[in-house]
Amino acid sequence: MSETLLGVIIGGLIGSITPLTTLLFDHHRWKRQAKLEYLKSEHARLEGLFEKNLKQFAEGMAKNIYSLDMSSDIMVLMPKEVSERFLNFMGDKDKTQLKCKHAYMDLAVAMKEALAAKNAEIRKLLS
Repeated sequence: MSETLLGVIIGGLIGSITPLTTLLFDHHRWKRQAKLEYLKSEHARLEGLFEKNLKQFAEGMAKNIYSLDMSSDIMVLMPKEVSERFLNFMGDKDKTQLKCKHAYMDLAVAMKEALAAKNAEIRKLLS
């Protein structure tokens, strides 16, 4: 009887390997897919924020009036690199036309770098 019981236990363990392996593989694939969807939605969100706020930033520089909505979006919702460049510009008391152009370019580059980083994360996940 003990040999039969031992055979059943060993057979059960061997038989459970395939379902457990499949379950772990499916969980890993689901987790990867969820991360990919999150990164894509985050990329789209940032792209929309960047487009809207860069336009408002240009209008603000032309009138020397910066929207609170735009400022709070940049400081809170955008990556640290973007907000630091914005705050550096806003802290400058002497905002000449040349400095404004440089700040606009600097902010646009920071935004594009953030989007490129998201794209790199997506590519890394896909490979």
